[in-house]
Amino acid sequence: MNLILLNATCVGEKPDGIAVYCREVVQRLLAEKQNMHYIVYINRKGIKEMAFLNKRNDVALHILPGFFSPDYGLIGHIMRLCFSQFLALRYPRTLIFNPSQLEACFYNKNQVLMVHDLIPMLFHNDPLLRHAKQYYFFKYILGTAIRNAGAVISPSFHTLDMINKWFRPNPGKLFTIHNGIKTPEIKPINDTKRKGNFILYLGRLSPTKNVTGLINAYRKIADQVPQKLVIAGGGDIERLKKGDPGGSGTVEFVGYVSDEEVDRLLSTAALFVFPSFYEGFGFPPLEAMVRGCPVVVSNVSSLPEVCGKAAIYADPCDINSISKAILRVLQDKDLQSRLIKAGYKRARRFNWTRSATKHQQVFDFIAEEMK
Repeated sequence: MNLILLNATCVGEKPDGIAVYCREVVQRLLAEKQNMHYIVYINRKGIKEMAFLNKRNDVALHILPGFFSPDYGLIGHIMRLCFSQFLALRYPRTLIFNPSQLEACFYNKNQVLMVHDLIPMLFHNDPLLRHAKQYYFFKYILGTAIRNAGAVISPSFHTLDMINKWFRPNPGKLFTIHNGIKTPEIKPINDTKRKGNFILYLGRLSPTKNVTGLINAYRKIADQVPQKLVIAGGGDIERLKKGDPGGSGTVEFVGYVSDEEVDRLLSTAALFVFPSFYEGFGFPPLEAMVRGCPVVVSNVSSLPEVCGKAAIYADPCDINSISKAILRVLQDKDLQSRLIKAGYKRARRFNWTRSATKHQQVFDFIAEEMK
C-alpha cells in the first residue's frame, strides 16, 4: 500500500504537546518515505505550523475551516471528532493515521491511533482536576476506538500499561514509540555561564500539572534562594493567582510563549521544575535537558521512564518534597553539573527521525493486515 491518510487537524495556531508530536512526525514521515502518497487534512489555523506540506507532489492537501482547530476548545474538539467518523466512511480502504486520541474513529480497523495519555480515567473523581465529563468519552468512545483500531501507539510504556489496564485490547496491535525532541543539535555548554536568576515552569496550566503545588513549594523556600519563579504556558492564570498564598519571593506569569522565547527561557533558567501529577510522556523536561538546564520532576507516571537518572525526583503530592528537591539542586553546584551532563546524554535517546521510522513500520504492518 502506498497511500496513507494523515489527519493533522489537531494542529492549531498555538501548538501544544500533541500538535508538536503531529507536526514533527508528519514532517519526517514525508521526508523518509519517498514512494508513498499522502492525503493530509489540516485546519486553517494550523497552516503556519504545517507549512512544509506546501507544493509537494506526493501530498493531496485539504484545508478545513479554522473552527476545527483546538484553538476553538470544545467546539473544535466536537468538529474534529465528527470529521474523523466522516473520514472513516469516505476512505474505507485507506490506512488512516489519527495522531490524537481526541480524534479517534470509533469503528475502523484501518486506523492507526496514537493515545497520548488517559488522564480523565485516572482523575475523574477529583473535582479540582476537572475531568469528570471527559471520563465518559474516554471510557466508552475512546475505549471502543482502541479495541477496534488496527494499531494503537503509545508514547511510553507507562501509558501502554494504562491502556491494557483500562481497555484490554488485543496486545498484538499495541506499540510503544517514544517521542523525540525539537532541538536536533545537542552541544554542551559551560554551566558556569548560565546566568538565569529564575526557576522555570513551562507547560500548560491545567490542574493536573500541579502548578499550584509548585508555587506553594517555592513560597516555602523563597527566602533561602535568590531566584524568582517564572510560570510560562497557556491556561487559567487567574485561578493560579487566586491559589497563591503569597509571602516571600516573586512569582511571574508570562503566559503562552513562542518557540524563540522557549529557547531563551530554557537556555537561561537556573532550574526547570515539572511537578505534574501525571504525564503520558512529558516533553518539557527533555526540552530543558537538551538546552543544558538542570531538572526536577515528579516521581510518577511516565516521567521516571523518560528522564531516567538525569533528573532529581519529588513527590508531586508533597509540597515539602518539591521544596527540598529545588533547594538540593540550587545549593549544589556539583549536582547541577552532573545533571546537565546526564541530561545531554539522556536527550540523545529521543529522536524524531527514529520515532517517525518506527511509525512507518507500524503503518507497513497494518498495510499487510489490510491486504
